[in-house]
Amino acid sequence: MKKLLITGTKQAEFVDSPTPACPTDGVVVKAKVTAISAGTEIRVFRGIAVDDAGKFIHETKPYELPCENGYSMVAEVMEVGKNVDHLAVGERVFVPEPHKEYAAVPSNLAVKLPETIPDEEAVMINILEVAHQGLRQGQPPVGGNVAVVGQGVIGLSALAYANAFGMRTASLDTDSTRLHIAEEMGTRLAASPVEEDAVARVYDLFDGAGADVTCEAASNWAGIRTAMEVTGIDGTVVVIARHTQQPDFNPVGHPFLGKRLRIVTTYAYPDDHDRWSRNRSFALTVDLLARRRLNIAPMLTHEFAWHELPDVYRRLDEGDKSIVGTTIRWDA
Repeated sequence: MKKLLITGTKQAEFVDSPTPACPTDGVVVKAKVTAISAGTEIRVFRGIAVDDAGKFIHETKPYELPCENGYSMVAEVMEVGKNVDHLAVGERVFVPEPHKEYAAVPSNLAVKLPETIPDEEAVMINILEVAHQGLRQGQPPVGGNVAVVGQGVIGLSALAYANAFGMRTASLDTDSTRLHIAEEMGTRLAASPVEEDAVARVYDLFDGAGADVTCEAASNWAGIRTAMEVTGIDGTVVVIARHTQQPDFNPVGHPFLGKRLRIVTTYAYPDDHDRWSRNRSFALTVDLLARRRLNIAPMLTHEFAWHELPDVYRRLDEGDKSIVGTTIRWDA
């Protein structure tokens, strides 16, 4: 089978690998579509560790090459382990797997998909869930004001949930194409933070109160500063994006200290007993997609064949902002 490996800094290639055996408590699946989570995957492609010492490529995963990349796949079940009774050969599932042709997956991580969700939307579930957890971490009030800084796939996903939950939304990004996508997805305000009146326009939209919750998905400190500027007194800034740089401003200086801001980070899921554990959170997202409540189609901008993936990484690394939501077809 074919699978993608990052073999060095800005080096991605496909290699041949044996098809995995089926675990007794899992399934073997064949990829139909995978999705690119550009922020995470290009960081790995560039060889940027998450810690200053350069020891970890992900939160607890040591930085060792070669490594696989990606975490979102829609696939067909090809084989079922003898201890699995809730999945069958031929079923379509979402699995949290990297870019490769076949995968062996524990059965509890395979999510059956309703026919009403197309492949290109279903494959975004893990990406959507990053934003879903981030928005919940901010605890926006019913009818609240939500701003989103950074309109990549994570930021646009946060926008989709905020809209689905009936909140007033503002979107900020320096790229006009991505702001247009945010408008298509239903944001009430799309503005560039480099415009002198951007912060004032957000406050005007929110009746002078500012955002109750701002999701920062820009992955730079300018984005955090903008998030803190548009958030109102006693509001919350949720840092969803991974940051590997040092700040170039004082986040506890004037005027931020006087706003009594709550700044929180978000990562992974709470314990299984929590109301919004992984299984319950996934179930809601699948339901929202199946009922066409999450408007994510405008952010799905590109589709490529599997063998084109290294070149897509190159384009993203070189700053091609036209590529936003991206699917990789394995039957092409």
